[in-house]
Amino acid sequence: MIPYKVFPMIKLGPLSFNMYGVMFALGFIAANWLAVKEARKKGIRKEIVETLIFYILIGSIIGARLFYVLFYWPEATPFTFWDLFTIWKGGLAFFGGFIGALITGYLYTKIHKLEFWKLADVFTLPLIVGHILGRVGDYLTGGHPGLVTDLPWAIYLDGALRHPVVLYEIIGLIIIGTIIYQLKKLNKFDGFLFLMYVQLYAVQRIILDFFRIESTDPRFLGLTPTQHLVILLFIIALFIQLKLSKRRTKGMKGA
Repeated sequence: MIPYKVFPMIKLGPLSFNMYGVMFALGFIAANWLAVKEARKKGIRKEIVETLIFYILIGSIIGARLFYVLFYWPEATPFTFWDLFTIWKGGLAFFGGFIGALITGYLYTKIHKLEFWKLADVFTLPLIVGHILGRVGDYLTGGHPGLVTDLPWAIYLDGALRHPVVLYEIIGLIIIGTIIYQLKKLNKFDGFLFLMYVQLYAVQRIILDFFRIESTDPRFLGLTPTQHLVILLFIIALFIQLKLSKRRTKGMKGA
């Protein structure tokens, strides 16, 4: 069994902070720093990236909270309108934040006539790093309990030995990040790195959600809400990837 401890809320005077929220904030700071650094290599101004990050943060928080409330709010917990805003207590869904950030980023680049796919690649590795830190927050707060198991690497959570699903995800994200870092050397078309990340993580998430307990990850037609979403995202990402690759091939032939 892996030694495991769930950390309680952090209290600072009248305020209480969930460790997930703390790690989410650290993930955002780290992603911000890495994105600015990556943008500088591609000749993109720091001001553009920092402004875009600000709007992406707003979009991701709104999306993450709405997705959590719609699909993961505990049935036994009464819900009020003000609960939409109590994010410091926890309750942010990654893929809701991902969709919110994606929509916000796309709209921002179109309004300001920026290259969406080029910026998407700039944000890919920073996104993975931020995602890892967010999952560390999940791990510290006992998020997403796994199915009961007697495997030697199980953790004791909610009265039983369980699969450390969040730990699996952290390891998987580190592997995906390493693959994306190596793929940077191929110098493919703009958007390649981002689309590869979407596909790789979609496969990982489809598998991992089968190890989560149904009480916290409800099933619809046998799959969690996130599994339905990532299947759709995988198909869309693959279609766009093929389309962009074909466009680049035609451009090289015409040059």
